[in-house]
Amino acid sequence: MATQEQDAYICRECGAKVAPDRRYCVHCYSPVGRGSSRAHVDLARETATTHRPDPTLVFSPEKHEEIVRRARSRKRIAIAGIMALLIIVAGSIVLSTVNRNRRETQRTMVREQAAHRDLNTVAEALERFKEDVRRYPTNEEGLACLIRKPAALRQDVAENQSAWFGPYIDNLPEVDPWGNDYVYRTPDGGRNFELFSPGPGGESGSDSRFRVGSQSSY
Repeated sequence: MATQEQDAYICRECGAKVAPDRRYCVHCYSPVGRGSSRAHVDLARETATTHRPDPTLVFSPEKHEEIVRRARSRKRIAIAGIMALLIIVAGSIVLSTVNRNRRETQRTMVREQAAHRDLNTVAEALERFKEDVRRYPTNEEGLACLIRKPAALRQDVAENQSAWFGPYIDNLPEVDPWGNDYVYRTPDGGRNFELFSPGPGGESGSDSRFRVGSQSSY
């Protein structure tokens, strides 16, 4: 036992006893020993490497902690960069969707307002037509008689109690903002009328949200 203790090496860095068959201190990882151990260290220092000037420093706890700390720092930076990129991409997608929905809503509102405005304008012209002619246009005459005198009314004013004093509208809208024709019809030969736009859904008659009639307030 005493012989083993005498043969043991003493670490010059931390003073710990190291077994003679060890090349490095198990406490501080410093190289110890004689002869072949020192030759090993010298050979390692002479070995060319592109990673570090002294390969023996890999066993230094301080160096090891520094390497681990740098690796963790790079990992945190990479994760933060990826998260920031994902947030930017997600924000761009959400913003684009919100803007697209807002523009679509605005276009829908503008079209609906234009449809109501056209219907009210034509309905007012129909009322002025009725004041002069004593009836609304027939289905055969249609809305065209608001800007052109119908053939049935091309008679001498003295022979008729009614007369056409148009045009009753400057610009007659023919299609609604969705590209559909405005529909005019009278079910009783001109005593009442119904004017509507099929709208975006193609509704007809009383089902249409864009509708005026002789009994409607507009």
